[in-house]
Amino acid sequence: MKLSYVTLAACLFALPVAGMASFVLPSAAAAPVSELGDLSAMRGIVADTQAAVASRDTAAAKTKITEFETAWDKAAGDLRGKSAPKWDAIDTAADAALDAVRNDAPTADAALTALLAQLDNPGAANAAGVATTDTSGKPLPCEDMLAQYRNEQNKGAALDDSTKAKVSELETKGIERCNADDDKRADDFFAQAIQLMGA
Repeated sequence: MKLSYVTLAACLFALPVAGMASFVLPSAAAAPVSELGDLSAMRGIVADTQAAVASRDTAAAKTKITEFETAWDKAAGDLRGKSAPKWDAIDTAADAALDAVRNDAPTADAALTALLAQLDNPGAANAAGVATTDTSGKPLPCEDMLAQYRNEQNKGAALDDSTKAKVSELETKGIERCNADDDKRADDFFAQAIQLMGA
């Protein structure tokens, strides 16, 4: 009887160990890969930045976002060559995150979340969380986005001086790109401004 219990225990112990090998590899390969390739390393830097923001370690957050910026700029030529629209979607989100973290903006966490979403699925949604395309995926006329921006502006939300300055800067950039018939970039700037006013 003792031998059979020992044998049974050994078998039960061995089964989970043997089965573990089939579960290790899938979890290790779970990082999302888009047309731009494996961006998991850059995503990790952004996640570290967000953790620093959450713990209010502004110095560490600024160091990490600069680390991301360096890596992103270094890879820009290669990534843009693979898919300019997808690269641009991430780049727009990256600009917003860089500004927010470096200016200690209250929207830093949201901007980093938006950047993470773009790294996971480039171009799937506007970085600011505001619709900038029609149902076919075509950019909305920038004049329409400017009208949305004006409507949000007229609500008179209370903004601190830093946010007001950022909104004004985004408005200027949006109008500049709209005048150049660059609906995509103009829409993104107006959307970021709308998001800041509604945050």
